[in-house]
Amino acid sequence: MAEGGTCSDPPSVDSTRPNLLESHHLDCPICLEQLRQPRSLPCLHSLCEECLRNYIVVETSGTSDTATSFTYPVCRTLTHPIDKSEDKENWAKQFPTDSHTVEMIQMVNQTTEPYHCKPCQRKGNMTPAKFLCKTTESFFCESCKVDFHDMVHTDCDIVDIKRSNRPHLRVTLDHSTRRCDKHNDKMDCYCQDHKTLGCSKCIYVDHRKCEDVSTIKNYCEKLESTSRLDEMRKSLKRGADAMEILIKDYYKQLQSLTDDKDAALTSIDNLHKQIDKCVLQMKKEITDDLVTAYKKEKENLKIASQKCERLRTAMENTLEASSTAQQNIDHMNTVLLYQRSQMEVDSCKGLLAETKNSYSTSRIEHRIESNVSNISSALSLGKIVIETQKKDVQTCFKTFPKPLSRCEIKEIRKVNFKCPSDTSSCLAYGVVYLPDGQIVVGDFQNQKIKLITDDGNVASELQVNGTPLNVCMVDNTTVAVAVTGPRGIRVVTVAPSKLTLSSKINTREPCFSIACRNGDFIVSTGFKVCRVSKDGTTHKLHRYSDAVHGMSYDSQHGQLFITHNTVTEGEIVVTRLSDDNKHTDVLRVGVVKYAFGVDLDVEGNVYVCGYGSNNVVQMSGDGTNVRELLTAASGIERPLSISVCGDKIVVTNESSKQRDCIRVFQLI
Repeated sequence: MAEGGTCSDPPSVDSTRPNLLESHHLDCPICLEQLRQPRSLPCLHSLCEECLRNYIVVETSGTSDTATSFTYPVCRTLTHPIDKSEDKENWAKQFPTDSHTVEMIQMVNQTTEPYHCKPCQRKGNMTPAKFLCKTTESFFCESCKVDFHDMVHTDCDIVDIKRSNRPHLRVTLDHSTRRCDKHNDKMDCYCQDHKTLGCSKCIYVDHRKCEDVSTIKNYCEKLESTSRLDEMRKSLKRGADAMEILIKDYYKQLQSLTDDKDAALTSIDNLHKQIDKCVLQMKKEITDDLVTAYKKEKENLKIASQKCERLRTAMENTLEASSTAQQNIDHMNTVLLYQRSQMEVDSCKGLLAETKNSYSTSRIEHRIESNVSNISSALSLGKIVIETQKKDVQTCFKTFPKPLSRCEIKEIRKVNFKCPSDTSSCLAYGVVYLPDGQIVVGDFQNQKIKLITDDGNVASELQVNGTPLNVCMVDNTTVAVAVTGPRGIRVVTVAPSKLTLSSKINTREPCFSIACRNGDFIVSTGFKVCRVSKDGTTHKLHRYSDAVHGMSYDSQHGQLFITHNTVTEGEIVVTRLSDDNKHTDVLRVGVVKYAFGVDLDVEGNVYVCGYGSNNVVQMSGDGTNVRELLTAASGIERPLSISVCGDKIVVTNESSKQRDCIRVFQLI
């Protein structure tokens, strides 16, 4: 475990407790007191040994004797003891002592010792100090301050210890000296495959076959460079905010229940005044029913609120601690806190999902069942009714949206883009769904580019001096179109309800499909993929054995996804090309045949039009996870092009029944 030590910084008069990075480690989340005999659990939280023992006994009570695990009360992680056969009262002792926390507590307790005058100490006298010179970092009694300090120093920052809060030494543990329990060497390596810290010997002996092993410093830099630390802290913040909303709502319900209880009691008292003392016993019975119902609902709300409070506190502490650790370049604690964050965020997601299915609000009401104006007919004091109504708290439950790879799909509209001026049926080989809701589609048959507004109307038509094939997005207000006859690229500016041709690039070779990569245009000329310069010169990047029909660029990972014209079983139908022109096979002919259009969403999922298989599939970037989103049963027939914008998808078809239409879908 880590060896502790006090910070070399001078004491601060306004520092009355350890810094926030360590302070929350010292409190038990169950008894809320300073940890006693702290035991560390696999989820990286610590509890008092006695609190942990009592909690395990209570948690597993009522279950069979074969129970082999318990749920941690804060992050709700399922935890297994080392020896499941041992009596449950001894499970707590099986977990290792949190030596790190023990050292912190010892250091905190040491900070209560008095400060002594430095000159007096040199003379062998332990005179209590009255002043602190923050410039020289020295303590003085009143006499030595005048005789020694003030004779030389005139502009120092002097603090009167007696008049201000007593200064305490700031506690900061040196995590970099944490040593391996097995080899007693410095723990400076991290295996990402097993999420394990260790010394170089541990890694060499136990993890030499693992693929992802690095130093803790390098792993920490990787977390920072890929923004994973920032994203995890954002998730912690969103989760804590969601817990805060639920807690406030639970307390509002508790207050409402209290008000309802008071109103019901008043109603009962008013009724009691109208009838004889002979019904006193009936009043007692119905009052008992009311109180019992109130206590039951109150206890349910308290239990639910406590779950949220514990998790919120843990997530807020981890959020604060993670930021401090990163600022202090504390790599060890950064990694530990990142692991803890993952568990707490997963727990928050689980709690929100669990709460969403059962979330409701309750009201207590006193109902009078008879007319008490005639006392002889008053046979009842009514009854207590608990009314439960399903409650919707979308703010909390939308904190962690469902991944697009797990969403279902539904059609939200079908748009007819045939115009009165068209001389033929429409045929779209290219389409782009812009972030503002407008759609740009290339009409091959009528040799036009058309703009469809978000309400489904064709707002603009543009002749581009050629027959449009594929279309790609350059930025939020610009698209590029691959054209033939003449060959080349047309760059089009998209304004609200208006298309404008901004530039032309003529090429010697035909351009069938197009993508924008880092400011350059990448086109297919049949079997070749080429980069096109501004003067129209094409530079070959790669040649394939099958014709290329579609391309889409993943800027986040620097990969160009390419679809191929093949229906032969076992041949490659989707490939990808990296920025340094390294080719990778992604998907073979099977669920997809004769692939055409391709696009990606913000999560890196790839969408492919199966022209020969009459479907649209969604798959991971490496092609390992593939699922059919749309099939012939969905009305998909020979799909040509696809564009994804957020959770919206637009698809064009070559089917004679659907040529004049584009279909818009949504992932839900």
